[in-house]
Amino acid sequence: MIRVVFFLIVVGALSLAMAWIADRPGDVLITWQGLRIETSVLVLGAAILVLVALLLALWSLLRAVWRSPTLFANLRRNRRGVRAYAAISNGLVAVGSGDIAAARRHAAEVNRIAPDEPLALLLAAQAAQLSGDPHAADRAFRNMASRPNTKTLGLHGLYVEARRRDDHTSARAYAEEAVRTAPALTWAGRAVLEFRCATGDWAGALAAVDRFVESALGALEQLQRALPIAA
Repeated sequence: MIRVVFFLIVVGALSLAMAWIADRPGDVLITWQGLRIETSVLVLGAAILVLVALLLALWSLLRAVWRSPTLFANLRRNRRGVRAYAAISNGLVAVGSGDIAAARRHAAEVNRIAPDEPLALLLAAQAAQLSGDPHAADRAFRNMASRPNTKTLGLHGLYVEARRRDDHTSARAYAEEAVRTAPALTWAGRAVLEFRCATGDWAGALAAVDRFVESALGALEQLQRALPIAA
């Protein structure tokens, strides 16, 4: 609305200026390099406006040409992001419906388009689990565990895979690392407690309980500060 009002004010001011000049005709004489130009003030003003408009158009064209590589790169990146999102969505749907061939196809497409996306790693791991390829699932979860933003998810996947193959030593190591990374993880705290109780490590079990309780209390305090309860 403000832009429309400003545009109308500018148009009105230019109209008044043109009317004022038209009511006060005059002549302009320009002599340059032996060239003699004689015209009216109104024509000279119109010529200047046309020249300014042409210069602005030329500047816009040169700027567009200069920025075209960046704009093209952004366009390609946006298109790649849309394709990756569609492939991830279709892949997760395929995993949920048990369509192994579609899950593999979409996982391969996502890995080609955006291999570093967290959801792409998750899709690859779930597609490998669905197709019964524990080695590929283990590689995917290890890749996730090596990244800060997907570490706990990767550790949980590695823990599940270790439990499936009855590798209790590795499962305990993954659970212990998950607790050190995020003490509030329920599955990791429960797993660590079970492993320590199974081996008779009662002191370690009590320490795990204390750590989990402290983490839960800290989370509760943060929630209370974020959402204060009215007295």
